[in-house]
Amino acid sequence: MKDFDTMPLTARTAIIASFMLLGCEQPAPPPAEATLIRALSVQVSQFDRTSALTGEIQARHESNLGFRVGGKVIERLVDVGNTVAEGDLLARLDSQDQLNALKSAQSDVAAAQAFVEQSRTQEERQRKLLADGYTTRTQYDNAQRRYSQAQAELSSAQAKLSSAQDALSYTELRADRAGIITAKGAEPGQVVASGQMVVRLADPNEREAVFQVPGAGLRISGGAEMPAVEVRLVGDPNLVTEGTIREISPGVDPVTRTYTVKVALSDAPPAFLLGSAVVGRARLPAQSVINLPSSALFQTAEGEPAVWVVEQPRDTVSLRPVTVLQYDTGTVTVSSGLDAGETVVIGGTQKLRPGQKVTIRQGSGA
Repeated sequence: MKDFDTMPLTARTAIIASFMLLGCEQPAPPPAEATLIRALSVQVSQFDRTSALTGEIQARHESNLGFRVGGKVIERLVDVGNTVAEGDLLARLDSQDQLNALKSAQSDVAAAQAFVEQSRTQEERQRKLLADGYTTRTQYDNAQRRYSQAQAELSSAQAKLSSAQDALSYTELRADRAGIITAKGAEPGQVVASGQMVVRLADPNEREAVFQVPGAGLRISGGAEMPAVEVRLVGDPNLVTEGTIREISPGVDPVTRTYTVKVALSDAPPAFLLGSAVVGRARLPAQSVINLPSSALFQTAEGEPAVWVVEQPRDTVSLRPVTVLQYDTGTVTVSSGLDAGETVVIGGTQKLRPGQKVTIRQGSGA
């Protein structure tokens, strides 16, 4: 320190300035390290949506028939496979309670009719006496009010009688149209609730083939014409007819992960009986798609599918929304959102953010 103090002023100033300059210098930040990823250069392929699946012949119109009142089944007159006509009796309930209610309602109607007749006679008598001046207006008004009340009570009793008659008729289950019994849900001696299925009635005149289609193999894009479907009987492959797709379920079955497809058969041969196994084949136009490993798929904050695309030549990534046509085991089929030759990240997607620099691992397929 003594040497520093004895130095000339200019020398000391130069030393202090040099230390100040050294303190202001900051080390340069190290370059950002690129994230190591696996990537794939995508290729367009043609998705052949020709489908050949086994289905079943079903009736287009099928009803579960049940009693409109609850009770004990005492008789079922039909079995599975029976042909019935409109109005045929199918089953019967124990009707003792309904018979008792009907008798009570009939008695109430008879009593109400007697009261009406009595009050009508009194009203007529009071009207004549009032005209001759032998009664008061108040007495006539009371007689007229009793007559009106008796008429109202008769109307109520008649309505209850009609309800009791309907309830009695509901103990008989009748066919609402001609058809074939395809299932039964109750046996004699069983107590059933109102609306519970007792028999299932199908109309055999309008038949359709029903298929369970996996994935989205038979999805029809908006505005596209429904393709014709060739339907062939499994028991006799020589028997074939053509149908049109009438209905495709909008959602996938949560258990089987399949879509229900119904094919209307306008001219089905008689051998296409209800319950027959058939094979349906429909050829849909081929579609350009890109197949990717399932690991490439990423979910946006809105829950939509997307993939990370490597932007060249900067080697940075961006998130690209895509449309998934079909999910399979280990792979996904993308119908839009990508072009041939683009590089898609297939490994390490959880470590990425938009604009991040990446390094593609050698041998990853990019």
